[in-house]
Amino acid sequence: MKSHPCERTFKSLLDFEDAAKLLGVHAATVQRMARAGKIPSVRVGKLWRFSVSQLNAWVASGCSVGKD
Repeated sequence: MKSHPCERTFKSLLDFEDAAKLLGVHAATVQRMARAGKIPSVRVGKLWRFSVSQLNAWVASGCSVGKD
């Protein structure tokens, strides 16, 4: 049985709490940075979501998390 092409490329997205745990900061910091466009994120309706691979690449590029 063949799988649908989207099934192979879909990656789960993190919420504020999970993104904060990954980055080692408070969820409010992640929320503030997402709203300001300072962190890679996507808005789905009223919710903000974060890709693990994009966050890892963002941190590896030298961007810092925390106080502005």
